[in-house]
Amino acid sequence: MSLLNRLQERLKEGQALTDFEYDEAARHNWSLEGSRIKEEARFGDVYIERVDKESEDMLQTEGASFLNTPLTYVKKHQKEFIYIESKWFDVVKVDGLAIEWDEVFQTYTVLFGLKQPKKDTGILKDMLSPLHAQLQFNGQDGLFDVNVQLLELEDIHEDTPLIDVITAVYRFLFRMIIQLESNE
Repeated sequence: MSLLNRLQERLKEGQALTDFEYDEAARHNWSLEGSRIKEEARFGDVYIERVDKESEDMLQTEGASFLNTPLTYVKKHQKEFIYIESKWFDVVKVDGLAIEWDEVFQTYTVLFGLKQPKKDTGILKDMLSPLHAQLQFNGQDGLFDVNVQLLELEDIHEDTPLIDVITAVYRFLFRMIIQLESNE
């Protein structure tokens, strides 16, 4: 199912789209009509876990207000990562995001599994190389394991609140899926 179809499904379910989603749709001459939601309200449905990196044991679930926490949280708490799920990640072919501080490379990263066929390896590598992203196809799960340096994405800085980090990652993935689908 294409990104356009996934958005149309959401609208049929009575979900609202953001100005960003409507603007991207208009840029590609997609006809979408429905209600609107402010972008900062897009991820009000999130499920958040703080997880121990070593054991992968959940330390604690957090409420949506945790998303006001700055990205520096993961640098200050290097033994944990933040796992975030949202029904909206399905739109961009991702189940969830893991945000962490990478001690080896001394950088903030987001890791996710991207549901794309293996034949897209070349184009994905081309798209992700400017971001110094790591990409590996996981045959067991049938998806790509992607690791992106967050500070390489537009509008992300160390003091960026997690809600804005998630929004920037979503926007990046949204545009990437459009590009992938237009090359099919």
